[in-house]
Amino acid sequence: MTWVGPHGASFAGGRFRAVPLIVALGLLCGVAFLLDVLLLRKMLELHMNDFGKFYYSARAFLDGGDMYAPSPATNIGTRGAVDLQYLNLNPPHFHLIVLPFAFVPPDLAAMLWTVVSLMALTISIVLIGRELSVAWTPLTVLGVVFCTLAFSGTQAFFLTGQSTMLLMLAMTACWIAARRGHWTSAGVWLGVCLSVKPFLMVFIPYLIATRRFRAAVVSLATAAGAFAIGLLAFGAGNFVSWYRALAQSADWTWAEMNASILGFFRRVFDVQPMAPPVIARPDLVKYWIVAAGLVGAVTFLVCVSDRSVRAVDRAFAVLIVAALLMSPLGWIYYMPLAAGPIAAVVLARERRRAPNSWSALAAAIAIVGFLWPHPLLGVLQPNRWATLLFTSMYFWGTLAAWTWLVIDGRQSA
Repeated sequence: MTWVGPHGASFAGGRFRAVPLIVALGLLCGVAFLLDVLLLRKMLELHMNDFGKFYYSARAFLDGGDMYAPSPATNIGTRGAVDLQYLNLNPPHFHLIVLPFAFVPPDLAAMLWTVVSLMALTISIVLIGRELSVAWTPLTVLGVVFCTLAFSGTQAFFLTGQSTMLLMLAMTACWIAARRGHWTSAGVWLGVCLSVKPFLMVFIPYLIATRRFRAAVVSLATAAGAFAIGLLAFGAGNFVSWYRALAQSADWTWAEMNASILGFFRRVFDVQPMAPPVIARPDLVKYWIVAAGLVGAVTFLVCVSDRSVRAVDRAFAVLIVAALLMSPLGWIYYMPLAAGPIAAVVLARERRRAPNSWSALAAAIAIVGFLWPHPLLGVLQPNRWATLLFTSMYFWGTLAAWTWLVIDGRQSA
């Protein structure tokens, strides 16, 4: 069936029927964009939140002060913990990319940081699409835009101003180099990332087990080089101050944006300022390490035993997701780092047999968790069952994504 418009334009019936879906996706994109704008506004109200920590640390360095002293951005007054200091825990060399922003007023710096971050996000998506030979139809573009804007990791970025998108670009470059067999280049990119985010050290045992020794050495050497540059640029005094901040920092793993196993155990068993626990048994929190060890062992087994053509994609995906589960500071805003490899696994699976019921259930939970609006994390609070379900939604989404990747790996073996 063909429909001819007033100007002679011809549309296949299938394309015409896609118009309502395009309109619906467009409206959803608008709603997601509005939510992100509101979260960005909230970030500015919180003295720029996490970006504020970076900004004021850079300003302190330029003014000759202590980079890791409390600042307007380190106390954001979280509910029952109004005096809790969320100190800047990033190493000194990280602030080399923040210094240019420290020369302008705070709000302008935050907006410039957001623009640069969104540029990095866009470049990452383009690189991923090119690497996976994605056909950019109107539906595909709108679908990607909606998922990007509505994704919980993106929401968390707008609320915190974190370094998420810059790290995503670096990890995307690392993943592309690895899947093309350029492991030395991949090692350099990985070293840059893990020098800032140590939870990415989970890649080192994988590289050693798969006999990619040069990549492992290059990664560690690059990370060491980054710290050496930071020492030369910022001085030993700021390194001592950074170490002191790490040692004295408060434990806020219970926060709702924490997708880790420890964060979940803290919310469920410990008395904390975010929400009432399901069961007040702080003595049970220590067993999170058992669950984390199990996740680590299964992840390692899946990665080293995979001999499929998608082994590298799956390894990158499951290692990053597992790292967020196992790391005490596994915040949801780091999930975009796994976007490329997860997309590769998803697209490859679509060309295979239909998923089994467990795989489909895990995928459904992951989708709900990753598209859950940030303001709804506190729905029905104070309520212990809301703590288990809604306030821990990012944990459930991350755990479900890891489960889905593990099941996919075993089915591909």
